[in-house]
Amino acid sequence: MNEARAIGFFTSLFPDCSVQGPVVARLVEGPKHGSVRFTAEASFPRYAPSSPLAPCNTRKVEGLKMIFEAAEGYEGLDAYRVLLINPDGSATTLDVKVSIR
Repeated sequence: MNEARAIGFFTSLFPDCSVQGPVVARLVEGPKHGSVRFTAEASFPRYAPSSPLAPCNTRKVEGLKMIFEAAEGYEGLDAYRVLLINPDGSATTLDVKVSIR
């Protein structure tokens, strides 16, 4: 049985670790063998140790969790594309590849 897995967390923080505002996600191209959903919730960010925001990794902050669930019985690779829009209006496209076992 395949289960839903959180595979990403997106947030936009100020240097004091307060949230700049909500990050918006849009599924541009969906997966062929599963589904993706986004939920607004608090979690721990994962900034690189060299990032000025690395101290924020020790506290839960509001953000957007990306959850993937494979189709029942499917094993193999899947991919999808997401558009992320930051509170300042800047945007980036993210290509996600998932290996399902």
